[in-house]
Amino acid sequence: MQTAALAPRRFKRLILVGSTPRFTQHCDWPHAQAAALLSMFSLAVARDATDVLQRFIALLNQGDVQARAISRSMSQRLLADPLPDTATLLAGLDWLRDVDLRPQLARITTPTLLIHGENDPLMPLPAAQWLAQKLPDARLEIVAGAAHAPFLNDPEGFAKRLGDFCDAPALD
Repeated sequence: MQTAALAPRRFKRLILVGSTPRFTQHCDWPHAQAAALLSMFSLAVARDATDVLQRFIALLNQGDVQARAISRSMSQRLLADPLPDTATLLAGLDWLRDVDLRPQLARITTPTLLIHGENDPLMPLPAAQWLAQKLPDARLEIVAGAAHAPFLNDPEGFAKRLGDFCDAPALD
């Protein structure tokens, strides 16, 4: 979103999946996670990143009709590759805590497709609905039964949504 706001001419279309302009709650932003969740994750990452990432996988798939299968597959892949170093993981959590892109949304004039899981536990659906209303040219597609990774819940349907959006005629 930030790149699309800063350099809109570099984009013909923008696709956001499970996205939000602000990850943490604020007095004027209830559609997010409590800052305490990130603090808990930061402390846990410093102790044992592997355990935290496995719990994170379970969390991001919570509410998905295929949660068990998706979580099992993601966990197997996670353990097969080396983890990022702790400093990188902590920097990512800091970014989630601090970044607020809401003031930049009006500058995103690129046609935007928002794809969001109906049961996303990390990025609440009201955040996607708010985002769809605030972006000047956005369309929201909600994937029924999906959590935070609708592309894993319904890969074929996800690919079709992407193709339909990318192949749609430009409205110049």
